[in-house]
Amino acid sequence: MALDHHRERRRLTTGRVALAAVLSLATALALADCGSSDPHAPAPARANAATPSPAKATWTFAVSGNHPVLPNGSQDTHAATPRAVCDNAEFVKDRAIGQHVAGGFSVAGFTASAGLLEHFLTGQGTEIDYRPGSPVSEQALASSAFQAMQRQVQGAILEQLKAGKAQIRLSAAQLPLVAFTSMTSDLYWGFRGTQGLTVSGSGTRENGRYVGTLSYVIRDSYGFSIDDTLDGFGPPMRYLQTVCGAPQYAGGAHWFPDTITVTVPFGSFHQ
Repeated sequence: MALDHHRERRRLTTGRVALAAVLSLATALALADCGSSDPHAPAPARANAATPSPAKATWTFAVSGNHPVLPNGSQDTHAATPRAVCDNAEFVKDRAIGQHVAGGFSVAGFTASAGLLEHFLTGQGTEIDYRPGSPVSEQALASSAFQAMQRQVQGAILEQLKAGKAQIRLSAAQLPLVAFTSMTSDLYWGFRGTQGLTVSGSGTRENGRYVGTLSYVIRDSYGFSIDDTLDGFGPPMRYLQTVCGAPQYAGGAHWFPDTITVTVPFGSFHQ
C-alpha cells in the first residue's frame, strides 16, 4: 500500500511538469503570432507597407510670337536710285552734316542716337543689339509706349492660359509695334517708330497665379526713308544712303538692323 502511494505521487508530479511544459509552449506560440510583449522590442516589418506616391509634376507654360520686320523704305540702298550719280561736293557736305548731328547727340546725352548715326555713316551695315540691363533697354522698359504694349501682350497670353493652353503662340496682330514719340528721349532720335517685335518666355502656375519671365525683342531698321525729314537732317542722310550708298561708293552710308531686348516678369499686373 505505501509503495503504491509513492508511485501515485510521482505520477501526479510528472503530469504537472508535462502540463506546465505544454502551457509554456502554447504561450510562446501565441506571443509569436500576436507580437512580443516586450515594449522595447522592434516592431516586425510589414510585408505590404504602402509605397509613397510620387510628387505631382509642376504645370508649366511657354510663350512665343513674332511680328517680323517687313521690307520698307528705311532699308533702301544705292539700288533705289540706280541712275543717280554721287556728287562729290554734296557727299562731303552731307557727311559733315551727319557728323555734326552725331556730335550734337553726344553733347545732349543721347549716346545711343550718336552711336547709331555714326555706325550708319561707316557704311558697314552690321547689326547693333542692346541687351537686357543696358541703359537703352532700361529706358525702353520705363517708357509709357513699352508699358502699353506689354499690357496688351500679357493680356493676350493670360486669355490663352485661362483657356487651358500651355503652348502660347501669339500672332503678329497680337504683337503691337512700339513707337517712341518723346523728342526729348534718346529712344526717339535713335529708334522712333520701330518695325518688328518678338516675344518669348515661360512660367508656371503658383497659388492660383501664373508667374514667369517674358523677353521682348524690339526690332528696327536704322535708315532713312524718302519721307524721313527728322528736323532737316533726314534728306542728306538718305542721299548718303542711296545715291552715295556703300559699298558702291567708298565712304557712303548703309542701313542696318538694330534691336532692344527687354526682360520682364510675367504677371506684373493684376490677373
